Amino acid sequence: MKKIYLGMAVAAATLFLAACGNSKEADTKENDKVSGELTVVTNRTDADKLYDQMEKDFKKKYPEITDIKWESAGTDYDQYIANRMNTKDYGDVVFVPFSMAGKPQDYSKYFEELGTTKAMEKDYLDITEADYDGKVYGLPTVLNSLGLVYNEAVFKKAGIDKLPQSTDELIADAKMIKEKTGAIAFYTNYQRLAVWAGALSSYGGEDFKKEMVTSKTAFKDGQPIREVMDVIYELAKAGLIEKDPVTLETQQAQQQLADGKIAMLMSGSQDVAPIKKLSKDTINIMPFPHLLAGKTSLALGAPSVIGINKNSKNKVAAKAFLDFFIDPASGFAKDMGGMTPVKAKLNESQQKAIKENNVILTAPATDPAIEATYSAIANEVGVGRLTDVLQKTVNIALYPDQNESYQDYVASLEKKWEAAAKAHE
Repeated sequence: MKKIYLGMAVAAATLFLAACGNSKEADTKENDKVSGELTVVTNRTDADKLYDQMEKDFKKKYPEITDIKWESAGTDYDQYIANRMNTKDYGDVVFVPFSMAGKPQDYSKYFEELGTTKAMEKDYLDITEADYDGKVYGLPTVLNSLGLVYNEAVFKKAGIDKLPQSTDELIADAKMIKEKTGAIAFYTNYQRLAVWAGALSSYGGEDFKKEMVTSKTAFKDGQPIREVMDVIYELAKAGLIEKDPVTLETQQAQQQLADGKIAMLMSGSQDVAPIKKLSKDTINIMPFPHLLAGKTSLALGAPSVIGINKNSKNKVAAKAFLDFFIDPASGFAKDMGGMTPVKAKLNESQQKAIKENNVILTAPATDPAIEATYSAIANEVGVGRLTDVLQKTVNIALYPDQNESYQDYVASLEKKWEAAAKAHE
């Protein structure tokens, strides 16, 4: 296999040229069978061995495929592929840039339609990562779950045999962990607090943004941002997090969780396998401690989305490779510690998890008008970056003498939200 690494383009280009992808120029006749060459453009620079094996397996399935060229963007995939997409030459199979979510009407200019949302939702999970006007232009390469990664040995040592299903239960378990094991119950870290934005749909449902816009309230008991703030505040106030949430970085924390020195941290399922390799204990991931309709949520998100270049001259082979890529047989989902989006290919434990939990997307599709209004209100209130709010929450809990009270902070945010929401009626 020839792995090609391409650096960032020097010149900054306009994100997308409207004319690109609309040409009706005559192209060579597209292959009517899976054969020939393919170019795959990905956002990963760490998967040479995996891609080598994937290429071998795909060629074994389709012997008339002569070569697969893998191209990687390096550090900033979205900017790199945006520059490439100003031409027709941006591969055959492409990781769809998430930056296009702001202009979904442009998907059809650059990517081949894979089917309608109505038809595809029967066979795939999370088909709205790259869709517009009822049509799908990209599918998740893998679905990772978001939740609390924990060390089972620490839980057992503390006498905990049931996973928490509410904030109160989480705090009670964390106190038992601290008292009976001496471990740091919950790792926060200022920078990792940003990941909690993906938990909001688990606490408020996939329509939480619409509800916060229409109700003109966001910080009363039970609302998603408030729920997450309460979790962080109660943990920090009770001394159940690390003493210094600024300097203990993620890699060190993962090793400490593997060693049983930390009991829990919030992350995605992709981190479970690497931590397992560091540990003699059982490492697992639990849902967020909150019930929706009587069930905890299986929070799923796509770290990347794959599509087909509309200008590809080998679309049949490209479609076959896309189908192979997202199939468990490719090994990509396993390598990423997640599950395939193909419903028929889910294993028994994955099917059980879906049946027993509410399947919630960490980045659910939102009406563009609601999204715009929500963003405008959130930015005016100062909660557009959840990191800022949660860092302030930690500071209030750790240093109460130097800050306003938590109750006053919450009340001030609610007052600002109500005013901003009224202004955007």
